Amino acid sequence: MEKHVINPALARFVNLLYARLLYDVTEYQKDNLTDSSYIFAPNHSSNLDGYIIWALLAKDYDIDVFMYKEFWDNFPTISKFLPLFNVYPITRDKIHPNEILTELKKLKDPNHSLVIFPQGRHVAPEIMSRLEEYHLKTIPYGAFYISTKSDKPLVPVFIEPLELGNNNTVIYGTPLYPQDFTTSKRVVRKDELKEFTSAWLEELNTLYQQAPSLIDRSVHEYHIKKTYSDASGLRYKALQDPNRVITYMDEIEELIELHQETGITDISKLGESTNISSSAVDTISDVNNVYRKCLVRH
Repeated sequence: MEKHVINPALARFVNLLYARLLYDVTEYQKDNLTDSSYIFAPNHSSNLDGYIIWALLAKDYDIDVFMYKEFWDNFPTISKFLPLFNVYPITRDKIHPNEILTELKKLKDPNHSLVIFPQGRHVAPEIMSRLEEYHLKTIPYGAFYISTKSDKPLVPVFIEPLELGNNNTVIYGTPLYPQDFTTSKRVVRKDELKEFTSAWLEELNTLYQQAPSLIDRSVHEYHIKKTYSDASGLRYKALQDPNRVITYMDEIEELIELHQETGITDISKLGESTNISSSAVDTISDVNNVYRKCLVRH
């Protein structure tokens, strides 16, 4: 089978310039990677994540990268060049067979790998960790479906929020094998994909919790911004800013606990029985839709 391998010299140059000089990335636990190919599945908290993971892996793996389709729509000129770097479009939140059939054929090659961001949009690590049960509801199953259909192990990869030239970290988790979660790659059941997804998120959160001791410092904080932009250049109001959720994280957890105790679903009524500020209640009312409408993901 023909391999779509990026120019090795270019891959090494990008690795040196981007991953080493500009972002000073240190990789941890790469000895977990003992197979010839994987579905690499990192968390996603920055527009830079895709470039970093490409810069780290393209020199060592025959690898493709899936990037959200809206970029092709918003930047048609730039996107024409992305296939030269083995970067291809994918629709977020829903599996489109026509977008993944070609990739599944390529993944039959035992040496071919793929990078895909299961979260689909930016999620602050603190939200990922502290609201794990609710965050799980927002994660599409595309990455896990591809892993199952291709029979490729899926590697959770923790990328801390990146800072220019400031000792950044990428940690490779324990590979997850699809046969441990699914009974058949021909008929893939939704409940099995959910279990697979849950295992991925649990491993990522474990990496996030272990990171400070592993790297001997605190993990970089998710940057607070008044406005929030995605890679297409579109700007969003505070409602769609993950930091708004972070600001009221303790209150959110308090209301979740109260809801579980009382069964009350009306956020305003729950708020009346607590000392939470009205601004927090307003935000939490919006957050009530976070995990239905993916508010914390742009």
